[in-house]
This record gives sequence, structure tokens and C-alpha cells, in this order.
Amino acid sequence: MATAPRDKLRGYGNAERPLLGELWERDSMGLSPAMAARGDMEPSHREVDYARYYDPEFFKQELAKIFAKQWLFACREEDIPQIGDRVPFNVGPHSYIIIRSGEDAFKAFHNSCLHRGTLLCSKKESAETIRCPYHAWEWNADGRLKKIPSHWDFPEITRNNGSLPEIRLERWGGFIFVNADKDAAPLIEALGPMPEHFKAFAPERRYTKARFRKLVAANWKATQEAFQESYHLYATHPEGVPFNGDSQSQYDIFKTALGAVGREAVPSAVPSMHADSSATALAAGMAFAQVQQMWHYPQATLPQVNPAGDVRAQLGQWARDTYEQTYGRANNQPDAVMLDSSLYFLYPQFTLWLSEAVPFVYQFLPHETDPNYCYFDVRLLMPWREGEPLPPAAEMIEIGEHDSIAAMAPAFGFLGMIFDQDMSNLPLVQRGLKAADPAAPHSRLGAYQEGMIQAWHELIDRDLAR
Repeated sequence: MATAPRDKLRGYGNAERPLLGELWERDSMGLSPAMAARGDMEPSHREVDYARYYDPEFFKQELAKIFAKQWLFACREEDIPQIGDRVPFNVGPHSYIIIRSGEDAFKAFHNSCLHRGTLLCSKKESAETIRCPYHAWEWNADGRLKKIPSHWDFPEITRNNGSLPEIRLERWGGFIFVNADKDAAPLIEALGPMPEHFKAFAPERRYTKARFRKLVAANWKATQEAFQESYHLYATHPEGVPFNGDSQSQYDIFKTALGAVGREAVPSAVPSMHADSSATALAAGMAFAQVQQMWHYPQATLPQVNPAGDVRAQLGQWARDTYEQTYGRANNQPDAVMLDSSLYFLYPQFTLWLSEAVPFVYQFLPHETDPNYCYFDVRLLMPWREGEPLPPAAEMIEIGEHDSIAAMAPAFGFLGMIFDQDMSNLPLVQRGLKAADPAAPHSRLGAYQEGMIQAWHELIDRDLAR
């Protein structure tokens, strides 16, 4: 079932509750390149076979043809600040070592000893060398062989041929990406519009203030899809309906040389079309400010908003002023960045928010062996006060299948409860996929609001056909 691009209704709003594009057109700081950009991909994959969310063979193909051949976000530079610091990066059954090999140099290796395959790095750690815990084979931080005990018994292994096997590693914005395909195109060709759109946001001048990883009883695609549309706000996050314009959201999908970058942009400080008549622009703006004060700026004084003026412009200025007071940094970003939620999804599994209101980083990683599970990894990517040293990156909090994010990751404040609401749906989704009518075991996706889900499945089909 396909819908022609010209037939799509691209959001639903009115004069009092405008579409996001209309709000951006009258932004008090003007249109940025990101706000002016529009996607060029029009997917039409509106029916998705449910088996691809749980079939072991499909899962096996994804690991081999997608996760072993696309650029994957592995860690942030501040995670490994000193030479010799390293972390494992696990993707399904595969594992890689990400290590700082020099002052401003990083390497990625297959996480397997050349002797008998022992995992070389099982947790975040630091040392001058990479040393196998089993028989003490040892490599320098740059992967060159340093020592083999009883080397006389392995005459065929030398410093010329005994280095750890590398995989591709490239960086952007403080993020470290890896790709196990030695022939893959450069990372910049995968990022598409993101470097330009995030230039003022400057992710390289931020750090991981809080982080958790949640084990989810759902497939990695189903979990990611829970965040690729705002359609679920009305039912899943009803407290957000009075000040988040879910039905007025804008979706753009930008083609890239390797796949796509999708953008889901949700306006804040404006009522949803689902909200009742009591939800005014002023009430929506104040609700937004209260949420920001609650979790982000607890020392801030709430703004005095003139209802006769442009409420969003006043809130945008309040947010810029509060940011500058908190961090000692100038901020000339648009109201759109200060207020709205713009989520950029890099195919296949990385998400970066262009938003000061909710500056998150997501990644969705497959389970080691089971397509019915995945890992949802979330970072709070914050600036630090001008003139002060870079704070240490927060350690990752592991959250079990049945544990609450709000209870175990208090640094996320009110937003931990929002994540718990999202997580409550996903096991039901995974179970329901298998309970569908065998005569029609597929989804019926919305033509516009769920277009990014359509696009991702088109790209998955492309990759699996190679």
C-alpha cells in the first residue's frame, strides 16, 4: 500500500496550534540552515512483515549485512580521556575495543586475543598496554605486538605480523564511530546534513553528564521505532499533550550515500491538537518552562510572559538567558533549538537531539543472541561552564529488564518517568507481533507520521539484498 507524496497530509494543526514549519518561519532568531532544510526521501513501505522483528535468520542477516557494514556510534571521546583508556563496544555477538592510543588518537580492534580468542577488554579500564588475562600476550595501545611469553614456541608470529586486527574508526562532534567494513565509504558520507545542522550546537563542546543502558524485551527496530514518531504522545505521555504539538510535528528524511538521516521535529510550548480548549499558548509555554526548571535549571526563576506577545519568542529568550547564566557561554541559537525536540536518526541505530531542552543521545543495539531483546543506551549530553575543566563522563548505569529508569537513573529527573512510559509499551509490542492474525501479519503504518519507520525498513531491505 503506497501513498503518493502529493497526497500526504503533512501534519495537522490550525491557526492557534500551528504546524512546526509555521512556527519556525516566525522564529525570533530567524531560520537556521537546519530549520530551512527539507528531506528528499519519500518512502512508501507502509506494510512491514512482523517476522522480521523476531525471526532468528532475519536477525542473523541484519548482523552480517547491516551492523558489520554501517557506521556505528561506539563511544564519546570523553569516555576514554587518557592514553590507554579503553572500552568494549558490543554489537550482537561481535565485540570491539575502542582505545585512546595517543593524545588525540584513537584505535578500534577486534576484541579477541590472537592466541586462543580470549576477550581482551570486558569492561571500561585503563593500562599502558592491552594484555590478555589468560596467557599474558601483550600489545601496545596502538595495537603493535609487544610481548608473547615463551615467544620461542611461536616463531611464526613476529612484530611485523602480530598486531591486533583493526577496524575503521572515524570521529565527529566528540563522537567515535566504527565500521567493520574496510571498504565502507567515509563517515562524512553517512552523516549527510548533520555536521552543518549541528554546527552551532557544537556537540564536541559537551560531555556525558548522565548515562544508562536498559535491557529491553523487544527487538532493536521496535525499540527505535518507539522514538521515530510522536504519534504515541497522546496515549503514552498524556501529561505532555497540553504543551507538545505531536500532531503538528514535521518529519524529514535526507538521503545519504550510505543510507539516510531522518529528522523528527516536535514543537514544544504549543498545545497539541489533541489537547482540549483550556490548553492555551500561554499555559503551554508556562508548562514547558516549569518542566525545564524542574529537571534542567532548578535555580532559575520562571519567566514573566506577556500573553499579548509572542509566547515562544519570550520563552526562547528566557531559555537563552538561563543557559548563559548557568554555563557562562553566549547562546544565539533559535527558539526552535531552545524549545523544540528535533531528533536526528542516523541509519541504522544512532540518534542525536538538536535541542537544548532535551539534549539526548540514543543508540539501539541488538542483543548478543536473541532478536526479542535489545539494549537502549541513553546519554544526557550537556555543556559545562565556560573556563572550567571538562567534567568526567558519567559511568553507565545498567538497568535490567524489569527495573525502572526513573528509580535507577535519578539524574534524568522527570524524564526518567517518560522513558519508563515508553519502555512499558515495548514488551507488549514484541509479544503482540507474534500474536497477529497469520493471514495478515504486518503493520499498517501512517503515510506521514511513521514515514521514518518506512524509510528504515526500505534501507534494511536494500542492505539485506546485497
